[in-house]
Amino acid sequence: MASGVLRASLWCVLATLACAGNVNPPASSSNYSAPSAPAVGSNVACKDKDGKRPSCTGTCPASCPQQCLVFCPGCRTFCRPDQVRRAKKPVRPAAIFIFGDGNLDIGNGNVLASGDYDVPHDEQQTLDSQWVMTDGENIAQFIAKFMGFQGSPPAYLTLPRPIHVGKGFTGINYACTGAGLRDLDPNLDGWLTIPMSKQLQQFAATRAQMEAKLGGAQAVTALLAKSFFLIEVGGVDLTHYLPYPYTPTEVRDLLALYGDKIKSLHSMGARRFGLINVGLIGNSTSVGGGYDVADMNKHATEFNDGLKTLMDGLAKTLPDLRYSIADLYTFTETVFANPSNYGFEDTQSPCSQSGDSSQPHCDNPAQYWFWDYYGYITEHAANLVATAFFYGPPQFTAPVIFRALLDEK
Repeated sequence: MASGVLRASLWCVLATLACAGNVNPPASSSNYSAPSAPAVGSNVACKDKDGKRPSCTGTCPASCPQQCLVFCPGCRTFCRPDQVRRAKKPVRPAAIFIFGDGNLDIGNGNVLASGDYDVPHDEQQTLDSQWVMTDGENIAQFIAKFMGFQGSPPAYLTLPRPIHVGKGFTGINYACTGAGLRDLDPNLDGWLTIPMSKQLQQFAATRAQMEAKLGGAQAVTALLAKSFFLIEVGGVDLTHYLPYPYTPTEVRDLLALYGDKIKSLHSMGARRFGLINVGLIGNSTSVGGGYDVADMNKHATEFNDGLKTLMDGLAKTLPDLRYSIADLYTFTETVFANPSNYGFEDTQSPCSQSGDSSQPHCDNPAQYWFWDYYGYITEHAANLVATAFFYGPPQFTAPVIFRALLDEK
């Protein structure tokens, strides 16, 4: 299913080593060919073997520690994200607030699964607040660590009531497995989750407690202006919530909902947004039969293009709004076009048959992109994704990388 929908037919990926010999891209990946791998800092040419398209020349960035990637056609070059030199002193925001679906969830879905989601938890509640759908840490946890925190802030449903927002407060993770932009009736749709609208209600409740504890609205506004808001949402809507085939306005309607959520968060004090777009749907193991995965990827691209337009417009109308959109779709394409460059041996099959870490799974999860059949990714994949978006290369984030977003005054 996956190989047929990759845009690998349009790309030639060449990993170039500073001390390299020959590195040949897969024969099926493109009609373009590249010469022997150049040294870092030197040039590389992409030439169409059929002579139907123009050639081009790119430069392997001298800033790359060891390797770079060269894309044909276009000759785009950038450092491998897992080898980027990291900042000695990570930029740490005042707090980090996380919203979205299971790729960022560290415990809310676990509370829902326990059936105890209507009962506020006390200090002695025993649910695992670091539950994730992976073999280790997920994207939210890595990004929070890169910012200087010990890890993701705690999951909202695992916290005692009232929530402690005094000394040591680092934010809250509201993300939940199965969450989407649309509101669904769980009795009709069979989904037990916390949609984005409910997550924002939870944040509003948290904000009210912060005002009471921190000395009023002005103090909270100052703290939130220095905080980071991480969001990944939309993929569940496109893969599960929308009737397929989509109607002509479905993607546009989803983007309108996304815009409403950003406006609502901004009205409550959010100013710095790190957004992760919808990944390569056609390569998700969670997509079942009856779907045209190429068509679904087309709509994912439509959604991602619309998200850029949406945020550009909001940045011009909402005071002090700053944002960065991380391109999970393109990054997934990049890895899947030549997975061995990133240490993967299998980007199609899930490592775990059940998603439960206590159950039998593959011997080396780091060699797999997918952790389970739901489409959640392994810790190794999450680390690469988070590294690319936080530290660069800039080709995967726009208009700035996450770290540069934090540096802005």
